[in-house]
Amino acid sequence: MAAGGAPAASLHQWMQRTPTLLGLKQQALDSRRMGAELSRLLGATLAGAVLPGRFADATWTLHASSPAVAAKLKLHVPMLLLRLQGAGWPLARIQVRVLMPQGAGGGAAPPAARPQASAAPPEVRERLRSMRAARRAG
Repeated sequence: MAAGGAPAASLHQWMQRTPTLLGLKQQALDSRRMGAELSRLLGATLAGAVLPGRFADATWTLHASSPAVAAKLKLHVPMLLLRLQGAGWPLARIQVRVLMPQGAGGGAAPPAARPQASAAPPEVRERLRSMRAARRAG
């Protein structure tokens, strides 16, 4: 019970009364629903390397697991934007960002740091290998 004998409001009740919280909840739900559509449009492999992010002000942010995944995802952005708009989403822009590994502070890696294996899907890694080989040969 709250002061004065009135029962304390539940979180759900507060979210219904507070426009800011209600807006954040709706943004998260919309991002999750668009993420399901994203998985269908991109396929499991590429979509598995992408996390839906914030959806606000007609802009949806997608987080790629690596720069290679971000590059491939950016190629699909025009198609994704058209499909999602066609499905009725009030979307004007899709922004792609690369997720930083947990604890990464940016900047240059220390000299003792060893390169880590790519988190990109196998077909993306193979395509990059073939592009590098073609560049070396040509």
